Amino acid sequence: MNARTLLSSVLALAVLAGGYLFYRDYQYRQIHGTVTQVSLVTWDQEVEKVKSAEPVLVYFYRENDKNPANEAQNEEVRDFAWSTAGRVKVVAVNVGHIENLPLAIAHGTFRQPAFVIMVGDDFVTGPSGVLTTKEDLTRLLQGALLKLAPR
Repeated sequence: MNARTLLSSVLALAVLAGGYLFYRDYQYRQIHGTVTQVSLVTWDQEVEKVKSAEPVLVYFYRENDKNPANEAQNEEVRDFAWSTAGRVKVVAVNVGHIENLPLAIAHGTFRQPAFVIMVGDDFVTGPSGVLTTKEDLTRLLQGALLKLAPR
């Protein structure tokens, strides 16, 4: 076997392995890197049972006939969820539905969009009423983990 054939075989194997790892990472993020819609009915299942195992970012927003969705903010939240897949669960609560208002009131989010990081039984309220970037959400998460870390 000459050097050219050996080099081509190694290169093909490396490309195949890289493609496989990329595919596995993509599939993992498709499952764990998405924003889950939550309501008062599904709150216990999606948030309460998970928050002791991993941090949960709750995104409160208002969308109804009078308030259209803010696509720029939704995109920032989706990007944050994608980049923190498996480390942080990201859920969204539409307070435009009247049954979800108690969730917003319980977490002190009276203006939307609003963000809350939950770790165990504690939570940290983030920006409220302002558009927030992915970097701001990352800083909020880091600050919440430092503040709520067990001593």
